[in-house]
Amino acid sequence: MSKAANGSGTVYKPKHPSKNLPFRAEVWITDLSHPKGKRRISKNFKKRTQAEAWRDEMIQKYHAPNHFICDPCITFSQWLTFWLNTFTLNIKDSTKTGYECYIKQHIAKHPIGNICLKDLNVCNLQSYISYLTNNGNLKGSDGLSVKTIRSMMLMIRKSLHSAVGAGILDKNPADFIVLPRLEQKPVEYLSIEQIKSLIEISKAERWGIFFPLAFLTGCRIGELGALRQNSLKCEGGIWYISVEGSLNRVKDFSGESGKQTVLRVGSTKNGKARQIPIPLELVAALQFHFTRQKEEAELLGDAYLSDPYIFCNEFGNFVDPSTLRNWSKTMAVKAGIENFYPHILRKSFATLASKNMDIKNISAILGHSSCNVTATHYIANDLGTTSIAMTRMNPICQELLGNDS
Repeated sequence: MSKAANGSGTVYKPKHPSKNLPFRAEVWITDLSHPKGKRRISKNFKKRTQAEAWRDEMIQKYHAPNHFICDPCITFSQWLTFWLNTFTLNIKDSTKTGYECYIKQHIAKHPIGNICLKDLNVCNLQSYISYLTNNGNLKGSDGLSVKTIRSMMLMIRKSLHSAVGAGILDKNPADFIVLPRLEQKPVEYLSIEQIKSLIEISKAERWGIFFPLAFLTGCRIGELGALRQNSLKCEGGIWYISVEGSLNRVKDFSGESGKQTVLRVGSTKNGKARQIPIPLELVAALQFHFTRQKEEAELLGDAYLSDPYIFCNEFGNFVDPSTLRNWSKTMAVKAGIENFYPHILRKSFATLASKNMDIKNISAILGHSSCNVTATHYIANDLGTTSIAMTRMNPICQELLGNDS
């Protein structure tokens, strides 16, 4: 028997029919949540006329203008996978990779993933948040961080908004959940003396330019990994670093590489390129670094990239940001700095620069979406920084309380 096309149907006796229900009605319907874009629904009946009536009813139902393109009984995790592959056209691969991890590693392995999407309610989601808070960490019995939970719920809210649009849900249950409070921790930063130690201890290393470049530009580690020699530019006597992309390890959604993940230069976090003016001292340090790379290139000839990455392997190609991250932590240990992570250099730049630079320019250099992000999460307000700020009040204090004699 040949298969019917989408929207058509047939009635027949199976090869091994049921004794009590010998006739089977079958209808193929469009369902974009399935890999082939369609699925088959069927039902057995005692009489052929009953089967034909059901077939005609299904054809009429799924030809209606408001019929579901997705199975209304699709589970929550199935819907999320469908949504990720269909509705996320404008998100970065790094974000999509993170979303896929949330779905496969967390939601699909929890009972909430098996709930029929149309039955999902705010109580299900709120209970799941409680579970994630207390036991959600895959590496132990602890809960997930508040930041991760909030990010996951943002993904869920977006996906359920699409489900409302598809007519599967009447309202978005994620609009009514209560998220755990994100407590603002004190901003950590390094002192000038600590940064000097990092620069000094790594000066003879292959990537010795890392600490001065990371601190004086405030770049993210993925942005640093994507910089090449031609990222150093000069216009009108102003030397600057052109930040145009970010190197990240992401899932190969195209499948072209034959690997699960690939290193790929994508857009920056906010999707915008930016120009960061740098001092002449850093220009000189970069040019010395380029001289060492040129010496390597002369030994390898055509095997070395003509425009090598600033942080490169022996052939001038990029290195995994995680490799650069681990190397910088090793250097920090040698410099006697505990609990180091590369992003602290970015916070150190913001905090130390705030003594002499307005927040609007700091925010622009860091590539933040708003000055509020910079002020809240990147500039420390401890006794040392506020004390320096208060020195600007000295003229007023002297005028009010100074000894006239």
